[in-house]
Amino acid sequence: MNKKILIIVFAFATVCVGANAQPKEGGHCPSPIYSRDFSKMEVLDTTRLRVRYAFCAEKIDDPKTYIDLQRLDVGKRVVKYYSQFVYLSDSLVTLWWKENKGARSGTSWLGEGGREKGQWSEYEWSDYFFENGKLTEYCQMPLWLNKYNSWYTEPATKQQWTLHTETQTVIGYKCQRATCRFRGRDFEAWFAPSIPVKRGPWKFQGLPGLILKVYDKDKLYTFEAIGLETRQYPITRFKQSKEYSRSTREKVWKMQRQWHENWFKAVDYHKATMDASGNMIPGEAVSIFTPYNPLELE
Repeated sequence: MNKKILIIVFAFATVCVGANAQPKEGGHCPSPIYSRDFSKMEVLDTTRLRVRYAFCAEKIDDPKTYIDLQRLDVGKRVVKYYSQFVYLSDSLVTLWWKENKGARSGTSWLGEGGREKGQWSEYEWSDYFFENGKLTEYCQMPLWLNKYNSWYTEPATKQQWTLHTETQTVIGYKCQRATCRFRGRDFEAWFAPSIPVKRGPWKFQGLPGLILKVYDKDKLYTFEAIGLETRQYPITRFKQSKEYSRSTREKVWKMQRQWHENWFKAVDYHKATMDASGNMIPGEAVSIFTPYNPLELE
């Protein structure tokens, strides 16, 4: 990015510096300001099951306390996992621009959001598609880093689960406990044997029933189902996703961690002042390191 950083961006410094290093407190850098064009979609499949999950909820019955509200769309051929908050905002922003043609400025977010919707999290701003045993992730990057928007494909790894005898009820379904270690973390999951779908939130899968709740042992990352339905909906993909750069999971993981740990350095953020004539004078570079603890440690 050009070193002539707009002075208004300094408002984001307060957001980022104040963010706690724990993921359950949200992201560490500003969210994108570019919404996706909802009119440019392609239909890949149709749902036979849709599940909604609260991601990192403080109160499970209050969406305003979530980091994100997410969806699992299960079709016959394609499974998609994505943010409902981001998806619906994109649709509303697209509609706004359609109704306000010629407007010189608008907004990048409309509708409901979580408790920290102005902050970016890779788990909120990525779309995951599972098809033919492979996972493809389309990753939107934070503010001013959209040139690094990326996608990659890898085998859809199934966790090696250990089943236990304990049970609990989640959204009215009797669930059984299971545990695993996956990419550096220990997880506990609760799955419903009565729902014969071997899927769950995010990248979790492979249990003999739908995963309705899962979290790491420290509960930094939590996913809990708040509802499911069996209506038919189109499973879609934004055509703009094809314009992202092809990458690998390892490269994307490193970039995302880098953005969290020092967004200011990544965007070449500089302090700025105004002279008597109203001209902007770039100042010293800003570098603020924030420890980050990602969901995947390896």
